[in-house]
Amino acid sequence: MKKQKKPTKILLIWVLAWVVSTAVLSAGVNNLWDSLLLTKIGLFINLALGVGMIIANKNLFNYYDELQKKIHFEAMALTLGLTVVVGLVYEISFDFGVISSEPEFEYLVFFICFSYMSSIVINSLRYK
Repeated sequence: MKKQKKPTKILLIWVLAWVVSTAVLSAGVNNLWDSLLLTKIGLFINLALGVGMIIANKNLFNYYDELQKKIHFEAMALTLGLTVVVGLVYEISFDFGVISSEPEFEYLVFFICFSYMSSIVINSLRYK
């Protein structure tokens, strides 16, 4: 458990950097700058930080024991399945006129986060 502290902190730094870059990029386009070149640079930085975040997350798994890996892999599998099913229903609902507002990706991201966190909590309690 103690060995996990450093890679967890590294992951936290990458996540925060990616979130900040996403926020700056989202707010910056047309508000802070009106340059396609700056937007492309911002997109590249955001992509690079996102890749760094993914690598840091993958590296953290090297420090997990078998139970922690099982909990997270099951949570990822459930989250992936739920996201595909719910995301498609969400999109199709708009296409068929069931909902009037166009689907927003942000809502799906919130759903992914909620699904993953809930799955980790449920699996952790289940395997206690």
